[in-house]
Amino acid sequence: MSSVQPPATDALEEREQAEVQAVLAALTRSPLMARLFSYLCKKYFEGQSEQLSEVKIAVEVFGRSASFDRNQDAIARVEAHRLRKKLKQFYETEGKAHSIHIELPPGSYAPVFRHMPPELPQMTPSETALVGTAAPHSEKALAQPRRHPWAWYLVGLGVAVLAAFGIMRGVRTGLRSDAGSRNIQRAEVTPVAGGGNPGAVRFLCGYEGRPHIGQLGDVWTADRYYNGGRPWPVRRGFIRRASDPFLFENSRTGEFSYDIPVKPGDYELHLYFVETEYGEDLGGGENSRTMLIRLNGAILFQSFDPLSDAGGPRIADERVFKDVEPAADGKVHVSFESQRGQPMVSALALIPMVSGRQAPIRLVTQTNSYTDHLGQIWAPDNYYLGGQFFTDKPPVGNTADPAIFTSERAGNFSYAIPVDSRGRYTANLYFAETYFGPKASGVGGLASRVFNVMCNGVILLDHFDIYKEVGELRAVVKSFHGLRPNAQGKLILTFEPVANYASVFAIEVIDESK
Repeated sequence: MSSVQPPATDALEEREQAEVQAVLAALTRSPLMARLFSYLCKKYFEGQSEQLSEVKIAVEVFGRSASFDRNQDAIARVEAHRLRKKLKQFYETEGKAHSIHIELPPGSYAPVFRHMPPELPQMTPSETALVGTAAPHSEKALAQPRRHPWAWYLVGLGVAVLAAFGIMRGVRTGLRSDAGSRNIQRAEVTPVAGGGNPGAVRFLCGYEGRPHIGQLGDVWTADRYYNGGRPWPVRRGFIRRASDPFLFENSRTGEFSYDIPVKPGDYELHLYFVETEYGEDLGGGENSRTMLIRLNGAILFQSFDPLSDAGGPRIADERVFKDVEPAADGKVHVSFESQRGQPMVSALALIPMVSGRQAPIRLVTQTNSYTDHLGQIWAPDNYYLGGQFFTDKPPVGNTADPAIFTSERAGNFSYAIPVDSRGRYTANLYFAETYFGPKASGVGGLASRVFNVMCNGVILLDHFDIYKEVGELRAVVKSFHGLRPNAQGKLILTFEPVANYASVFAIEVIDESK
C-alpha cells in the first residue's frame, strides 16, 4: 500500500522531528553519520533538500575546502552509503513499529519521510473466510455478520482508510506549500525521546524555534519548564570559545526559575552564559549584572557575574556541577534571582552521570568528531581562544589512531575546559611534529619548535620540543594528574610559543573521582 501525505502542519512536523531524534539516539556511536543525518534533516525541514549535493555536503558537513577533489575524496558518498544502510537496518529492527520511517533513496541526498499506514488487526482463517469467501446467498453468509458484527466493521474501516488515503493524496496534489518542495510524505507518529544520551535534558533558554541539533547529534529543544522571566535575544556578534554559537544566541532574563522533571539518579548540571550587554566597548563592566542562583533551594552561586566568570564579553561560559539529584518531587529546581541588573542564562542541560564521575571531555582539533579504535567519541575543537587550524598533515606513526593527527591547532592559544570546581582531573595532551624534520618538510629539526604548556598558571611542560622528544611524524601523549580547576570551574590550558608556534592535536580530560 502506498504511503500517505496529508497537508503539512506544525504538529506533524513536531512528530517528524521526534522521529529524527529517535534515529539520532541510534547513531550515538557513529558521530559522522549522526552529523550527516542531522544536516540532511535540517535542510529538509528548511525546504532545501533539492539544493543538496556531494560538494555542498563535503564542505558544510565534513569540513572540506570548496576546491577539494571529489574523485580523490568520496567522504560524502561513503557516509551517505553507510547512513542509508544504517537507516534500513534500524527500521528492520528497533524502529520497525514506528509510524514514520526515514529513508535515504539510492543516488539521492534528500531524506524521505515515509508514513506507514496503520495495521489492521489480523483475522483468523475462519473470519477471513466469512468476510471474503462466503457465498452471497448462503444462509451462513447472511447469519454470521449478526454473530460477528465487528468483522464487517473491520472491512468498513479498511475501506474508509483507503478512501481517506485517496482523498488526502488528491488534496496534497493540489497543494504546493514549501513542505511540498521537500519531496516528503507525512503521517501521525507517537513522539519518541532521543538525541544523544536518552536520559539527557537539554534546552535553549528564551528560544522558541525548532529543536537544534548539536555537533554530536545532541538535541536542544526550545525553552521549557520555566516560571517567570522573558525571552531576550543576545546582541549579535562573534562568540569566543564556542564551537556551537547557536547555544548562546538567546537567553531568558528577569527573575525566573526552572522545575525540570527527571528520572531518579545523579546528573551533571551544565549552565551556559555569555555577556553581550556589558564590558569593553559595550558600556558598563564587571558588577553590572550579578545574580543569586539556587539549586534545589540551596545557594549555588552568590553574586554570580557572567562577565567576570568568562573573563570578558562575548566569551562563552559553561559551568558544570556533578552529583545533582532531583528533589523529593522528582524535579531539579534552578532559580535565578536579581542582585544587580537582570539575571540571565542561555542554555541548560542535565546529563545522567556514569560511575559517579563527570563524563570525559575529548577534543580533536578538527571540524568533525572522531571515533577512536576503542569506540570513544572525540568532539570537534571547542573552548579555544587564539591559534589557527593547520590541516593536510602527513601520516603519523606510533599511534593506534593516526586520524587524530590530521589537523592541529597551532600558534599562541588557550583552552578553557569546563569541569566541576570541586574535582581533580587528568589531562592527556596529544602531540606530533608534522612540519619540522627531514622526513616531514625537510626544514629544521631540533629546537625548531619549542613551547610551554601551563594549566591555570602552573607549568606542565617547560620548553617542550616535540622533535627532541620523539622525532618527526611520531605521536606522543603527555599525561598530567591531579589538576585543580580555577575558581570559575575551568582548566585553563595555555600553549605559549618560545620558538615558532605551539601545537596540539587533541586534548582529553578525565575525572579522577573514585
